[in-house]
Amino acid sequence: MPMTRVEVLQRLQNIRSEAKRALELLQAQPLTMAAQTEIQSLVQWLKDELHSEHKRISAERVQRTMTMFELSVYSPTIQEALTESGIGQLKADTTPTCTWFQPLEVVVDRAGKHLR
Repeated sequence: MPMTRVEVLQRLQNIRSEAKRALELLQAQPLTMAAQTEIQSLVQWLKDELHSEHKRISAERVQRTMTMFELSVYSPTIQEALTESGIGQLKADTTPTCTWFQPLEVVVDRAGKHLR
């Protein structure tokens, strides 16, 4: 089922917001246990969301039903956020470190580039 332009933008906004929240928490030093747990949860959600969306929109049968906006904006944005960020390499069950900044910043940037 194709997504409307509004649905695409809302989904990208949600991904961007969750990544921004994780970045904000990561910047607070020292990290509390609650902040660490929330960051881990957000990173796991982002990984799961990007992987599942990438898998879903990569299917040929789904691509045949996608709108031009989904094909030209949403699909490449999800692809970039997943592959260029390196978020898939983060181990969400480990203690968040400064190495988590760059992948999260890339997700924020990629998800937000069509929201401006």
